[in-house]
Amino acid sequence: MSTSGKRPRKASEEAAPALSHADQLLALHQREAGKTVMYKHDAWGHMETRFVRTQNVAAWEAKGFFRR
Repeated sequence: MSTSGKRPRKASEEAAPALSHADQLLALHQREAGKTVMYKHDAWGHMETRFVRTQNVAAWEAKGFFRR
């Protein structure tokens, strides 16, 4: 018999440490720091939110988003 053609399994990645809710919020705020919040109503009437770099605001306004 021939050997199996399957690839060997990769070693599983280690799970990231669980963050508390406060730590998750802190990380979120750090990622959003210095960005402009842009909004747009989508086809279903929901508000779409984007955090945009300040130099890209004009491009997002051209797409129909407005600034808070």
